[in-house]
Amino acid sequence: MKKSLSDRVTASYGRMTINDLRGITRKSSAEILEDIATVNGENPAFEGRRVSPVQSRSYLKSRGYKFPFKSVAFINLKGGVGKTVSAITLSTRAQQLGFQTALLDLDSQASSTLALDCRVSDDNLFFMDTWEDPAGLPEALVQVREGLFLLPSSLYNGMLDTVLNTPNRQKKAVSGSLMSLQNNKYDLAVIDCPPSLGTAVISTIAAVDTVVIPVTSDAFALHGLELTLGEIKAICSSFGVKKPQIKILFTKFDKRETLSSKTYEFLIMKYPKMLIPDPIPISTQFSKALDQNASIFETPGQYPAKKQYDLFIRNLLGLKEIL
Repeated sequence: MKKSLSDRVTASYGRMTINDLRGITRKSSAEILEDIATVNGENPAFEGRRVSPVQSRSYLKSRGYKFPFKSVAFINLKGGVGKTVSAITLSTRAQQLGFQTALLDLDSQASSTLALDCRVSDDNLFFMDTWEDPAGLPEALVQVREGLFLLPSSLYNGMLDTVLNTPNRQKKAVSGSLMSLQNNKYDLAVIDCPPSLGTAVISTIAAVDTVVIPVTSDAFALHGLELTLGEIKAICSSFGVKKPQIKILFTKFDKRETLSSKTYEFLIMKYPKMLIPDPIPISTQFSKALDQNASIFETPGQYPAKKQYDLFIRNLLGLKEIL
C-alpha cells in the first residue's frame, strides 16, 4: 500500500524554486508567477517562492508538453560509476517538474532505497514479490515525495536469478511492470540496476525505452561500458525486441586530470552519437545531498554539476524545446 511522506522529508524537497524555473525558461520571476496557474488554492508567490509539482505540470501542459510515458534504466556492469546518484537525480528532478514518477530499485544492495531514507519492514513488497503479478505493483510503491514513488529493494532481490530462470520470464518481468505503471498513469519509470549481468538487468534491457550507461575515467568502468553495449545487442537480438536508445553519461569528470580529458576525447571519437555532449563534473555536493537523503536539486546552491545534470535531464525528457 502507498505510504505517507516521511516526517523527515520536508515539503520543499518536492518543489522547484522560482529561480530554477527562471533558469530553465529564461523568463523573469514576475512572468513566471503570472504564467503559472494557481492550482488547488496554491500560489507560488505565497509558498516560499517555490512551485509545486502540480503547478509545474500545469505550466508544462500550457506550453504544449504531453507527458508521454517514458522508461529509463541506469546500467553499467561496473559499479561505482554514479548509477544510483543519476537515477535519484533524474527521479527527483522529474518529480519537481510534475512527472508522476516511479523509481524501481532492482539492486539488492538497495542504494536508492537507502539514499531516499526508505526504512523497509516486513510490510514492504519488493520486485521479487511483484514481477509475477505486476498489476499489484502500484500498491507496493512507497511514496517518498509528492508525485515520486519508490519500489524499495533489499537482499531479497538477490534471489531474482533463481526465479527468473527462463527466457520468457526474463523477457516479461520488467516489461509487465512498466505496462502496469503506464496503465496507472505514471509518466516516468526510472530503474536503478545492479552492477552485474543478472536476470534483473537482462529483463530491464529487454523492456525499457532508454538505457543510460554512466562511465568514469576508470579503466574498469570503460570495460563495463563495452560489456554493457555488447550485452544490450545480444539480449535484444535473442529476445526479438527493439533495441533501446542508448546514452553514455560521463560522470565524475575532473578537468584538472589528464586522464579525464583523454577519456572524454576517446568517448567522443568512439561513441559520438551515444555520448551526452557535456560531462558531469566531479563534485562534493552529491555526497552532501545524499547525507540529507536528498538529491542535488533539493539542496541550495548553483554549481556546474547541477547545471549539467539539469541539461541532461531536460534533453532526456524532451523538454529543451518546450521550455
